[in-house]
Amino acid sequence: MHEQRWHDIVAEVQGTIPRLVEDFLTAFSRSGRYGDSLVSADELRLTAFEVLARISDVLVGAMDEEELRAHAQSLGRRRAHQGVELATLIDAIQLDFTVLWEHLRRAAGADQEVLIDHVTQLHSVVTMYNLVVRDAYRLEEARGQHDVHRAHARHLERLFAAESLGTLGIAEITRALNLDADCHFDVVVAHPTAAVELRALLHEPISSGKAFGHGVRGMFVAFWPSEQCPISHSAGRRTKELADISGVLFRNVTGLAGARAAAHQAPHIFDATGPLNQLTEAPDALWAVAGDALADFTASGMTELTQTIAELRLHHAPLYLTITTYLDCGSIKDSAEALHCHRNTVLNRLRHVNELTGLDITRPKDAARALLALHRTAR
Repeated sequence: MHEQRWHDIVAEVQGTIPRLVEDFLTAFSRSGRYGDSLVSADELRLTAFEVLARISDVLVGAMDEEELRAHAQSLGRRRAHQGVELATLIDAIQLDFTVLWEHLRRAAGADQEVLIDHVTQLHSVVTMYNLVVRDAYRLEEARGQHDVHRAHARHLERLFAAESLGTLGIAEITRALNLDADCHFDVVVAHPTAAVELRALLHEPISSGKAFGHGVRGMFVAFWPSEQCPISHSAGRRTKELADISGVLFRNVTGLAGARAAAHQAPHIFDATGPLNQLTEAPDALWAVAGDALADFTASGMTELTQTIAELRLHHAPLYLTITTYLDCGSIKDSAEALHCHRNTVLNRLRHVNELTGLDITRPKDAARALLALHRTAR
């Protein structure tokens, strides 16, 4: 008895679907949804008609659920291409359900118990449609991101791998990546031992377009506009992970030419420093490059000095820490405060350093030699 009445109620509503569509559009327009997306008013009307008609057909067995699933998949993919936000799309489908339910309630009249008997069925159909739309949307969005990544990869490969790339080539890549020619970037180049780690750490910002990344000669190069750090400072753990990357940070380089130059300079830095203990700013790492250049001159003593300081790092940690602290601040008083010890302790340690290395790092010339050796890798 109830089943026949249910079929009659749904059939009555199906005969007024154009009115349901207008009710949906009125409520939808009041919400201001879809904003500046590519969905036209005509397409919105047609989609509402299709959704309402198909759901009502499934309710009375006039349509197979698989056909409804196919329609949901098509809608999810289409809206992903049109730039509609997923949450807004799901809200629109829920509005279809609200409008349909209201018209079913009116058609039922005094037979509201018939609706109560079938509300679970209606809810199940709409939920299924929502889930299929959501999955199709996310799959298409992911596919689109993959296509973007592939397109970016081609341009980034040219940027970093081309032996010769003039001003016109840089300009072409800048336009292809939709970047401002005058943009300044922060560039991180991970040592080959940390390339996989940096790629994984920046996967999300690279996927969302907040940063760019590409593998180069075993390293991984990532860059982003200088004023837009790809990792939120509120994400403490991830920020620390970036700071702990074995790599070099080039700040505020100019345009893609600057990013290309940073990627080409990094191998020379790594040759001089070896794997770094943390992300090191390029100006600090360049001491090692200069030290390597001097080491080619036998009389410089740079190779021996580098080895001595490396041994201090391994076997005399307090002395090594005193060297690095003093060279950072240039003051006995400030070094004592930073090391949490008495100034006389700092002086005694510096005298011991002088005995072991022959350097009085309170003198500018000796401090410069210490800096040159300090950042180099011992060979």
